[in-house]
This record gives sequence, structure tokens and C-alpha cells, in this order.
Amino acid sequence: MWNNIIGQQRVIDRLTAIYNSGRISHAFLFSGDAGTGKDAVAVEFAKLLNCTGIVNSESCDKCKNCKSISSLKHELLNFVCALPSGRPEQSQQNILESLSQTDYQNFLTELNKKSRNLYYRMSLPNANNIRIDSIRELVRKIYLSHSGKTRKVFLISEAEKMKQEAANALLKVLEEPPGNSVLILTASKPEQLPQTITGRCQKISFEPLPVDKIIENIIKESETNLDFKFTQEEIKLASNLSSGSYSRTLDLLNYGVKELRETCLNFMISFLKNDYAELVSICRNLPDRTDKDKPKYLLYVLKTWFRDLLTIRYSSGNHQPLSISNTDLRDRLTAFQKNYPATDIFKIILLLEDAEKMLGQNVHPEFILTDLSFQMQSLIK
Repeated sequence: MWNNIIGQQRVIDRLTAIYNSGRISHAFLFSGDAGTGKDAVAVEFAKLLNCTGIVNSESCDKCKNCKSISSLKHELLNFVCALPSGRPEQSQQNILESLSQTDYQNFLTELNKKSRNLYYRMSLPNANNIRIDSIRELVRKIYLSHSGKTRKVFLISEAEKMKQEAANALLKVLEEPPGNSVLILTASKPEQLPQTITGRCQKISFEPLPVDKIIENIIKESETNLDFKFTQEEIKLASNLSSGSYSRTLDLLNYGVKELRETCLNFMISFLKNDYAELVSICRNLPDRTDKDKPKYLLYVLKTWFRDLLTIRYSSGNHQPLSISNTDLRDRLTAFQKNYPATDIFKIILLLEDAEKMLGQNVHPEFILTDLSFQMQSLIK
């Protein structure tokens, strides 16, 4: 049912209208920031296309098809995502069978978590790309005939992770799609997809989620999930920093959002005061060997600080309330802008984005952060 979706009323209205028209596209591209509900909406749309108890253009969430699709393990919904590399493919082999036992169990665990919360961001070690084997298996399955009025839905999550070879294999399906199947590609960075792919999809764009909706849903989940031990203050802070992303809010909470932001502030203070001993200590202690994404979130929180500075700088004289992420640090942001009025904020944001890309290339976080501090120091003045 659409009430499983957080916000995105415009998207829901559009997909409902498409369903009611009976003119269902063979391929959709759902684009928008990570954590805005692209996968969740794709699953709900798959239910709608296959539900046997539809009421007022909404799936019932109770019939066999709805329940099966919700599990993400049914022939009516084929879920494709980035996977670790496996053993060489054998003829007609299931792609999951090529994974090591450890990778296979990790995949099942992560898939179960996602089936329980479609906003959950799956985390599989060394799963950097959507394998061409996965697309070849999709191609094989999509042309298998099936009876009834159902539609097989193929959901390719984070489709921008396809390399050119995999994209070329998918293109053949988009050029000659079977009538009883629907492809849904979700992408946070659709510009990284080939135009030959995007040009053959009906495009649906997703907006950032309202902060109050994120807070409301996380508080609701915390009431039933014993693993949630976050205060309302932490939930509000993480939601404000998340740029409208539910999954990013959860990640910030799990990394300790208050401590993470304090580390960001100390990181800047250390190089502004030329306290290199403290700076080295921060750079060495931040990387978490159990989760390489932690340094990425340091860079993300730093970006929210400098984006807020841009808002304050270019809203000078505007007496309207400013829309910033670090709402509780408004005075410190204003003081920073006053003390360092010539700071090259745009260049610093570009540096942070470049550093994030380097993290994705397995460059050691300590080297990245140390080099970043010297470059940022020269731009803050």
C-alpha cells in the first residue's frame, strides 16, 4: 500500500495515474538522492501491477502476490544489485550460486533486512559493481514465458553501478522488451548511466523527504525496534543533516551523529590553530576498520557545514528564517562567516567531493584527511 511510503505524493499520484491509464511503460528510471524511497516505491508499484485484491488503485498488501513481492524473493519481482565477484560463471548458473558461502550468507542477511525495511541501505563487502552475469541472468529470465495476467518486475537497484559491458547487455532488452515485464532502474546518479539506457526509460524523479516525515517515521520505528536506542535530540539532528534521505539519517544515527559532528568541528579547529598533534590524532583515529564508510560520513557532515555557510553568506540582510542543516549551530556558523569572510567555500566543497571519490578508490583515509586539512587551511581566510 502507498501508506508504506514516506512522502513522495507527487510520485505516487503519477504512478497511480499511469496504472489507471493501462499504458504501463516497459521501463522506468527512478532517480533521486539515496534514501528518498526509490526502491520502496518500485516494490509498491510491483505489488500494484500484480495484486489480486486492489482497492481504489492500491494494492491490498494481503494477497499471496503482495506478500511474495514484499519478501524480495519471488519470480514476480527480481531484485538486482551490486554483488561481490564470484567464481567463474557456469552455463545457466544462478548468479548467487557463484558467490562464496560467506558472501552468499551476507547477501541473504542484507536482503532480509531490506525486505523488512525497504529504505534500508544494503551493505555488502566488495560489492562495487552490478555484474554482467546478473544482467545476463535478468535477460534470460525476462524472456521466459509465464501464465496469467501478472507482470514480472525487474528492479535494478543503484543502476549506475553497471559497467559499460553490463549496460550494453541490458540495452538489448530495452530495445525488444517483452510485453508482460517491467524494468525499473533506480539511480542516485542517473548522469552516470549511458544515454542509450536513460533514453529508453520513462523518467520519474524523487524529491528529498521532509525532515518532519523522517523524524516521525524513525520515532515510530524506534517504538517497535529494540535496536533503536537513540534520543529524540539525536534523531532530530541526524534528520536535519541528512538532506532529506531516510537511509542517510539511519547511517548518521548508527555512527553517532553528535560525536561525528563534534569530530568535524575539532578537525577544523585543529588545523586552524595549527595544532598538528591533534590533527594527526583525529586523522588516525577516525578510520574504522570494521566499516570504511565512517570517514565518508565525516566528509558528508563537513559538507553540510560549508553548505550552511553558503546559505548564511548569500542571505545577508534577509530577515527570513534561513533553511540550514546545522540549525542548532546557527550562531557558530554566523561567527565563522564573520571571522573568515574570504573563505573559498565553493572550492572547499569541491575538495570534499574529490576526497569522497578517493575514499571509494581505496586510498587510505588517514592520507586523504591529512592532505585535505592542509588544502582546506589555505582556503579558509
